[in-house]
Amino acid sequence: MKLNKTNLSKMRIRMTKQTILQRFGSLVLMTIALLFIADIQAFAQKKDYKPGEKIEWKSSDYPETWVEATFVRPSQDGRQPIIREMPNEFHKDGFERGTQWDKIRPLSAKTANKTPVNTNQNANSVNDVEAENKTTTTKDFGSGLMTQAEILSFLQTKLGDKPFQNPRREEIKKELAEMIKVRGLDFRFDSTADFYSKLNKYVAMTSDITFPLSYNYGAPTRESWLTGAWQLGKIGAAVDYEKNNRIYRQGEIGVGNVGALTIKADGTYVWNAGAKNSTGGKWRKATREEMKDQGGDGIVLLKAKGGEDWIVMHDRNTTLKGDWINIYQLNWRQIKEYGSRGGKK
Repeated sequence: MKLNKTNLSKMRIRMTKQTILQRFGSLVLMTIALLFIADIQAFAQKKDYKPGEKIEWKSSDYPETWVEATFVRPSQDGRQPIIREMPNEFHKDGFERGTQWDKIRPLSAKTANKTPVNTNQNANSVNDVEAENKTTTTKDFGSGLMTQAEILSFLQTKLGDKPFQNPRREEIKKELAEMIKVRGLDFRFDSTADFYSKLNKYVAMTSDITFPLSYNYGAPTRESWLTGAWQLGKIGAAVDYEKNNRIYRQGEIGVGNVGALTIKADGTYVWNAGAKNSTGGKWRKATREEMKDQGGDGIVLLKAKGGEDWIVMHDRNTTLKGDWINIYQLNWRQIKEYGSRGGKK
């Protein structure tokens, strides 16, 4: 065949068509491969739990909280697991709810073997709590409320110009979180502010950084601040329920004026939740582990409402006037009450 202009043009068209088909074929194969990988990952999600098996359930994304629960069964279509929460004051036998498969996991050895807190302990017998706090590794983090400039300077000094390539990045993030809890912040964290973008250049804005930034506005709380009388309100947890083979969620409900809590400096408390529903007992100082992402002091009410231990923490995130506290069941923080003095919510 003679390679005249007409034949050359035909050859170019034929080669172009082949190239397009080859590229299209590659894209199809790549798409199939990605779908295959996604199917493998979905299949890899553990779903072979046995009815009655103890598990951990992610009861809260913010703050991230895992609590013990019991696997009941898969939903009828298998898309969701049905679990039973631990017994509480409202559901003595535990409450069944639907959730997502990625929000449950096998009960870890750490949780299963965890030694429970001695609920006979009182305010004058907290040697084990103090020992835990003293043995926790701490550094000289300086003093005074931290500023945005200090935080950025700390990260620049520690991580350098290539922060995401620094092998100590995770260690330095933890150090910053501890520093924030120890010193407190002179600003309220706002994910829409310019500071967020500047911070994001040094560290990924995951919960191990955003939670300490959110819960530590102002100076760390002292135990004496928590004592006194508090007017109480309640925020009911969101409830999932199954209907017509679908899972629905009823949102949180807030109710005010549900009682009063008096925390006394002598290590005792009185919790009035109605004329015929009053409890009293002793309290102890919360451990660092129990305070999670918040620095300063907290108080644990022993054998309080529903026979459970409850933790009392300063609400350092609210912008409302007056003093505010949050009260959670210690071991699973699904139900929340709040207290105030000198303000309205």
